[in-house]
Amino acid sequence: MSFDYDVTIIGAGPIGSTLAYELAKEDINVCLIDKKKVIGLPLQCAGIINKRVLDVNQFPDELILNKAKGAVLHSKNHSLTVSKEEDQAIIIDRVALDQFIYNRAIENGVDSYLSSKVLAIDDVEGKVSFKNESAEKSIKSKIIVGADGPLSIVSSAFGNDFDYYCASQYLVKIEEDNNQMSFVDLYAYGDLFPGFIWQIPVSKNIFRIGLFSNYDYKRQNEILNDFLMNEFQYENYEIIEKYKGKIPIYNKENKLFKNRALIIGDAASQVKPTTGGGLLIGFEAVGMAKKAIVNALNSEDFNSLNLEKETHDDKEILQNCLKSYQDDFEERFIKEFSYQFKVQKTLCTLSDDDLDYFFEELKEKEADKLISEYGDMDNQSILVKEFLKRGLVLTLLPAIHKRELAKIWLL
Repeated sequence: MSFDYDVTIIGAGPIGSTLAYELAKEDINVCLIDKKKVIGLPLQCAGIINKRVLDVNQFPDELILNKAKGAVLHSKNHSLTVSKEEDQAIIIDRVALDQFIYNRAIENGVDSYLSSKVLAIDDVEGKVSFKNESAEKSIKSKIIVGADGPLSIVSSAFGNDFDYYCASQYLVKIEEDNNQMSFVDLYAYGDLFPGFIWQIPVSKNIFRIGLFSNYDYKRQNEILNDFLMNEFQYENYEIIEKYKGKIPIYNKENKLFKNRALIIGDAASQVKPTTGGGLLIGFEAVGMAKKAIVNALNSEDFNSLNLEKETHDDKEILQNCLKSYQDDFEERFIKEFSYQFKVQKTLCTLSDDDLDYFFEELKEKEADKLISEYGDMDNQSILVKEFLKRGLVLTLLPAIHKRELAKIWLL
């Protein structure tokens, strides 16, 4: 059986292109397929990432537009500032980042097919069928990777379930300079949970203002317009651009691999349950997927498979070659996601009055200092465990919620 490539990656976003680049460095023959004509457009990300992203994926400093030391958390009538001395997050030019990572892969020998819509995959034969402006085409590879977003055709071929939130974002320009460049504002309102509104300073007079929630895009635009008119601290502003996208909801029952294929990034719903952020998680998953793919391609059993005479043993070899990827991902993230889902469930029980009470209690018990010390935008379980250890989870909220909270946290 002949193959056109060792690995075909569907989706040339930052996760798919990073994996392509990492595999190409191992002299693995890789191609990328993407439906977009221009990588990175349209923008579908708030573009704020934990600074630790630079430990797992290097990119030029000029792609960093701003840095944040902390956040101002808002309920309807109260606010709470949490911060650290050093920068905790970077705010990036997300379009330029996507294009940089894609071009880096191409410069290292990765082939690509842009403006190409995938029609079907065969995860047993390693076949991907797609069409572009000129014709329909099929290619075969030893392994297929689905990095094709929250409505992944590869994940669908696995029989996985899809669920997601809608997200909307405005790029807003103000006339005067913003003097709070080091802080992100987050607005927690009862009717928005499990989501929230974010206000991210991109430059001295540019903000990204958005939200995710269970509401559709029309309702989200109404909420953002109302926020700008009534709660935004600047009177003179201009909406420069509007964006929208989908944030996948992690489902631990979904498969991350099947036969000759695996999924990664948004296609695998590898995003934080509380915030919907996925770049750092996806870049970490790249290392896990790379290890599994390299080991599979170096396996004599894997390379000797006769797909035309596939047996039960052949299928088992395919499964075992890529199984380590799912095992590694779950070992690294499943407990963290579990804590974040509990945080999300807790927030969904709260009204605006409850949140005001919660913020008052946080201040009274000086929990803002605790959040500043132990808070981590990605490893949120560190702070949650500290709250649990100190008995704060059940004491910071109105007594009426204690039974509900006990079901979430103590069972």
